[in-house]
Amino acid sequence: MTKDLSPQEYREHVQAFLPTVGLKAEIFTSIETLAWKKKPYSASLYAHGITNSHRGYLHVEGDTLAEVWSALQEKWAEHRDQHRIEVTRKMALAIIRLTTELGECTDAALRSEFDPAEIKSYGEDACAEANAMAGRGPFSIAMKGGANGAPDLEVA
Repeated sequence: MTKDLSPQEYREHVQAFLPTVGLKAEIFTSIETLAWKKKPYSASLYAHGITNSHRGYLHVEGDTLAEVWSALQEKWAEHRDQHRIEVTRKMALAIIRLTTELGECTDAALRSEFDPAEIKSYGEDACAEANAMAGRGPFSIAMKGGANGAPDLEVA
């Protein structure tokens, strides 16, 4: 059986881990007091911060803080590649939009949407993705209609 972590040791692990996820990353750990909860501890990782929880989060439970920490590490390892793909794609779209709006894309402009660590880690891949995406033009909208299609509208 693995030695449990003290709350201070757990906190130190979390503080060292969060910058590797991103500057906005947050972990919230709870002691579960509800009788129907099976495990006494739980933790949720918000890779983009809790205010951006609509972008998803990872949740784990355990009998000890060591179990929670181990489960959180495993869950992040499973999700890390998908996180990279999502951030890279969003950054590529931002690069295209900012270049269109401002004539160039600067790191300062990207920092309004991404933290500096993400720009440093994913920026090169995002530029390659933006070039691939923008090179697929010319773009059009394929009108499929269907059950929820709006009736023909006259545009003046």
